[in-house]
Amino acid sequence: MHRYCQAVAAATFLLIIAGGLVTSTGSGLAVPDWPLSYGQFFPPMIGGIRFEHTHRVIAGTVGILTLILSIWLFRREQRGWVKRLGLAALAAVVVQAVLGGITVLYFLPDIVSVTHACLAQTFFGLTVAIALVTSKGWREDLPYEFDRDPSSLRQILIATDVFLYLQLILGAVVRHTEGLGIAFHIVVALLVLLHVLITLQTASRITGEKKILRPALSLGLLVTIQFFLGLGAFIVKIVLKNTGAVPYPATVFFATAHQATGALVLATALLLTMRVFRRLASRNCGAPVAVPSES
Repeated sequence: MHRYCQAVAAATFLLIIAGGLVTSTGSGLAVPDWPLSYGQFFPPMIGGIRFEHTHRVIAGTVGILTLILSIWLFRREQRGWVKRLGLAALAAVVVQAVLGGITVLYFLPDIVSVTHACLAQTFFGLTVAIALVTSKGWREDLPYEFDRDPSSLRQILIATDVFLYLQLILGAVVRHTEGLGIAFHIVVALLVLLHVLITLQTASRITGEKKILRPALSLGLLVTIQFFLGLGAFIVKIVLKNTGAVPYPATVFFATAHQATGALVLATALLLTMRVFRRLASRNCGAPVAVPSES
């Protein structure tokens, strides 16, 4: 089950990249009908059609994979809250499909396009969370004694997650409204960068646990990459937009890579938060701590 959940999360990330390419290439209305494409299951893959139809095919595949996942969890999983995560993922993918159809049939209304973008990354986060909680490591996590009081790390992570999701919303607004709210997006980006740096410093100060330090370091690396991708996207899409000095592939690359890396940042922050809360819950429950046997 865990391997399958990982595959669903990977397929969802591929779907986010495909959706990003649709927006970056301006192919959102390349196919005027829905759910078929020009009344066909497989239309001629030319121009923007290849981006939009590929996105639909991947989305349909992810939908089927999610349906199988939710049924599997319902039949085999003993934890009720994990079953509910599976149902939430299924509900999210159904709503996402409906929003995708509305964006086409009603010619890309901004509010629907922004909601569609935000829900996509929310769904990705759900698949990552399900993959984590079905892993052997999650079930076998033992209480961990932090070197110092971990409450500060918990509070910082919550604040970081809130800023990241706000940044996701602002990024979707900027992307689907040709730059509206770009100033707020930049300000929150700096707040996210600051909070991630504080998270890294706090995590390294209170623990040497690899399951916490590794995702913390990964989060720092991803946010650094995201910062430079965002800078590149700002330059090619805002500063040099009408100069003709930027090749078209560069514009598509920066916009799509910025969106996809944002999804990884959000998922990594969620994974780190869940691991910290898991360790604290295990410790508070008083589960037995493993003691190495003497040779």
